[in-house]
Amino acid sequence: MPRNATTDARRSDILAAALDCFTRRGYAATAIDDVRRTAGASVGSIYHHFKSKEQLAAALFVEGLRDYQQSLLAELARRTARRSARQGVTLVVDHYLRWVARHPDWARYLLEMGQAQFIDEARDEIDALNEHFFGELQAWFAPHLARGELIRLPMTLYLPILVGPSREFARAWLRGGGDMAQARRVLAEAAWKALRSTRTIKEKPPWSTSPSHPSKKRGKQRLARR
Repeated sequence: MPRNATTDARRSDILAAALDCFTRRGYAATAIDDVRRTAGASVGSIYHHFKSKEQLAAALFVEGLRDYQQSLLAELARRTARRSARQGVTLVVDHYLRWVARHPDWARYLLEMGQAQFIDEARDEIDALNEHFFGELQAWFAPHLARGELIRLPMTLYLPILVGPSREFARAWLRGGGDMAQARRVLAEAAWKALRSTRTIKEKPPWSTSPSHPSKKRGKQRLARR
């Protein structure tokens, strides 16, 4: 195995061990040595990749965020030309909940640690990931907005509407409550109803075009009697 591949594999092993330790023990109660023993790594190997526990925790957050964002963008990109606005909106919701179900420890970590102080260790990298992610989402939704299929909102409001309720459900599900299959159906449909454009067709009153409206008949009858 090439050296770079070996180094990447070792880094991935350390991150996986950190996630396991943080999940079982909690971030505060986990020491670097706990991660080292779980990963089967040497002290030198740990500190070769991460200079501190805070940097390790921040890197783990970045990897989870990247995995979620890249997997969603990849799924959106497939068969884009044939995907309707409704399919795109419901996909974003459904994908998030499927990702949570596939990666419960990572999902729990992202939900719990989003405001942790160690996030500052990777702020620039997180900002760059989010900028790319929002840019790609905006590019995907732009044609549907132009066709009037979705309501016009700042892009910063789209993601809270799309996955905000799903995140709240995910918190409950990760604690052992809720029906994931039902949530995928209900929350995806709710997001579509919240974002779809409701074009109002102003219908004329039926009597405005119908010569046989009763009021017109009575008027004609009165004129005939005169």
